[in-house]
Amino acid sequence: MEPPVVELLSAATALFLSILILSAVSRQATRKSFQKRAFFFSVLLLISAIVSNVLLTIYLKQPAATNPVAALDALIVSKKVQGTFDLLFAITIGGFVLATAKPEIDSRKAFIAHLREQFPNLFVFYVFVQVLAIAALWISQPVATIPAGGSPKIELPAMFLFTGGLAFLTVLVYVPFMLLSYIRKVHARPSVARDVYLVIMGVCGYTVAEFAVEVILPYYAIDFRAYGFIVEMTLVGLVAFAVRERGFLEDLLTPQAEARLATAPAYDLPRGLTYVVLEENPDHSFEIFRDLVTHGAQGLCITRKPPKMVMQEYGLEKTPILWLSRVATQKNCVRPSPPENVAMAVEHFISVGESSVVLLDGFEYLIAHNDFPSVLALLHDLNENVSLRDSILLVPIDPRALSDREYALVKREVQIIEAPNAPKPSARFEVEVSKAVKRARAQ
Repeated sequence: MEPPVVELLSAATALFLSILILSAVSRQATRKSFQKRAFFFSVLLLISAIVSNVLLTIYLKQPAATNPVAALDALIVSKKVQGTFDLLFAITIGGFVLATAKPEIDSRKAFIAHLREQFPNLFVFYVFVQVLAIAALWISQPVATIPAGGSPKIELPAMFLFTGGLAFLTVLVYVPFMLLSYIRKVHARPSVARDVYLVIMGVCGYTVAEFAVEVILPYYAIDFRAYGFIVEMTLVGLVAFAVRERGFLEDLLTPQAEARLATAPAYDLPRGLTYVVLEENPDHSFEIFRDLVTHGAQGLCITRKPPKMVMQEYGLEKTPILWLSRVATQKNCVRPSPPENVAMAVEHFISVGESSVVLLDGFEYLIAHNDFPSVLALLHDLNENVSLRDSILLVPIDPRALSDREYALVKREVQIIEAPNAPKPSARFEVEVSKAVKRARAQ
């Protein structure tokens, strides 16, 4: 007996979308490898569930004509295999959601430490329900019959209906609750929020469709599995579409401290202020910035240097780094014009972070691609937001790049830090800097 066309189409659709989804997840350019691996493995389990279901359904068509009893027994086994894959998928996608909502979870070790320190928690209950449903699935004994001229009718025991229904319900509640709470907390930009909604729709839609196709309809002797494969794979395709961008997982991460060293920081700067660091190269600014972010501050670095170079040179692994560039097209870049691009990035970061510190390296570059009044207005706005959010803004500036008038306007808004070997173009300038430093220290 040849497999029906619909089932062959289901198998082809499953194979195509499997490749699409796995490639979409594998190409994610996120430094948070734990989230990526958890997401990849969860999608792999989901695909395994659907593909195995397709293959088993096609295989079971062969003995059905000659040995209906054996076919029914095999059908029950196939449903148990399918259900196990589904529930394992639910566990791994729950782990991904937890790691996404808790940015401190960036490794398997951190994941285990979080579960141990926060025990008991919602995820432990979530996993317990899924494991309970897997046990009930294999212990229970469904009853399968074939009504005259109809499709197989499967009656599931009350024990599994309860535990399985509870397991599906926890997915429908846990996944949206965690992801929606998270994107609202971090004020995710519209495109990221839209993609998160697609992930939720894909996961929850698959859960509902699977429960309907594998539990509800078989009870009424309605065989919708072949069509259900296509519907379910289409819903999974929403997940693939949502993570199509290389930086989707990175966009779901909140600010976090680089480290929390027990030693006292070398630079104890009062918060709520903007500091202009007078230096030819931003080395001293990066030194202050690294000292703060390794002592518990959540940092954002906007720099003219390529992010990989900054990471290697200053050992910044967790701190988000934006490349201030007019021509680069990576997702971690921000264009210098208009200045509002920089303002939006900084304001968003300090609005969601705690003990935030921002390093804005490229003041002269901003002036070159805009004009001084607009960049000065940017500094005004950032200074006010830093004050409101009790944050710190570090701006390295080479004083020789500014005219006397421009420097006078800048210093009215900021505190001055004179770096070692800072350039001093004139005696007048040196006197002004000295007075500004004494005033800052007095405050």
